[in-house]
Amino acid sequence: MNRKRALSMTGLAAILALSGLAPSRSSSQGNLREVRRAIEAGNATWERAFRSLDAAAVASTFDEEGVNTGADGACMKGRAAVEEVMRSYFERSGPATRTRVEIGDIVLDGDLAYEWGHSEFHFAPKPGGPTERAGRYLAIWKRQRDGGWKILRNLGLPERP
Repeated sequence: MNRKRALSMTGLAAILALSGLAPSRSSSQGNLREVRRAIEAGNATWERAFRSLDAAAVASTFDEEGVNTGADGACMKGRAAVEEVMRSYFERSGPATRTRVEIGDIVLDGDLAYEWGHSEFHFAPKPGGPTERAGRYLAIWKRQRDGGWKILRNLGLPERP
């Protein structure tokens, strides 16, 4: 009788796993969809902020202890530092004329989400200012107490040679 029950339970588990209805798998995928939406919203905030010169909006996507590292290796820690550096950057660049953030992939691990991709921000020519900010990136997002997601670490990477 126990053997029959064990086989039945094993069969049921296999059917659930193959059908995608296994609780851990479906909830994990559901969580990943929710996290992806939050990250997409954060990336959209960056795109709007680059077009409207809103340094505070970029800073708002960071965790209180967030660190931003540029492709040149310059680091800033905390929202206030991120906002200050972005404000200075926007003074030199002017508003972006075209923006694009493409998520390559996202991996969820508990309260952390690892996102990597490619971003491009194009600017009208301005004396002494950049005309483009483009490259690969790696961002680590952290679940907040309120359930939202903020950037814990952001690393800008240069384009591949």
